[in-house]
Amino acid sequence: MPHSIFTRALPVGALAFAVASAPAQSTGTARFTGPLVTPAVNTLPSGLFNIEPYLIHSNSRGDYDNTGGRHVASPQFRQWQIAVPMSYGITDSFGIQVTPTAARTSGGGRHTDGLRLGDTGVRLQQRLLAPDDDGGGTVLAVAVARNFTTGKYHQLDANPLNATGSGAARTTLAVGAQRLHWLEDGRALRWRSQVAWSPRPDRIRVRDASVYGTDAGLRGYATPGQSWSATFAAEYALDSRWVLVGEAIWNHNGAIHVRGVDARGGSIDHRLASGHAISLAPAVEYHFNANVGLIAGVQFTVAGRNVTDYVAPQAAVNMVF
Repeated sequence: MPHSIFTRALPVGALAFAVASAPAQSTGTARFTGPLVTPAVNTLPSGLFNIEPYLIHSNSRGDYDNTGGRHVASPQFRQWQIAVPMSYGITDSFGIQVTPTAARTSGGGRHTDGLRLGDTGVRLQQRLLAPDDDGGGTVLAVAVARNFTTGKYHQLDANPLNATGSGAARTTLAVGAQRLHWLEDGRALRWRSQVAWSPRPDRIRVRDASVYGTDAGLRGYATPGQSWSATFAAEYALDSRWVLVGEAIWNHNGAIHVRGVDARGGSIDHRLASGHAISLAPAVEYHFNANVGLIAGVQFTVAGRNVTDYVAPQAAVNMVF
């Protein structure tokens, strides 16, 4: 099914949890918004609110097969997505983030019926180690996130591109680390990483056409496997306004088992193979002041298996209140 391209390749969870960057931070003459994908590690001070609307344009270029070979896909699909991470510091070391999403997909002469609501992410994070007074030192945090299935994933009637959700109410556990280094020339280098694991969610009720490749008349269930992700990012501050960003991302999705009965009463029992993707996300940050920053870049796959080969230009405005 064409609409499954982006839900398998860009864990819109990519987009619910991963795109949530750090609030703009000022340390000496260095300011950071955070990279495009790796989530914030340091928490907002108590009472501060951060919002960072993202606009993402994902373009499929092909597919990676079960051996990692890349093939050009036809037709190709494009997706506009909006993700709006909103974070609040409950205490100086504990915070919450809510990320609603919406998307519109087109390709093959068809398109989504307007901009449609996607899944919504909620993330709770506890900082374990705080930075030093000068911003240096290692910052360490743990987080738990939940994907709420607010996007449509089945009963797609005549337009399969109306699918904008996964149907999987996943819980994700993550640990993140961050460190700022002041260099001899007065510039700053900050690195950040996260490792996340999502156990197998409850089985998903599936009816009719769905993101799991089922057709009208199906009555059944999908059982996704566990998933893993790891990211590493580095930000190099040229001055108090400009920052260069480099980032590498690895995602692994477990196999999905689909069982049910089709419209003719026949038994359906098939497996969607597990897959992984490796992508890069270079970007540039520009800071208007200590509370408002802009980041723009592109995420693109460089290797994978059983996933879409895609390129996704994107931009976000980071604002702290």
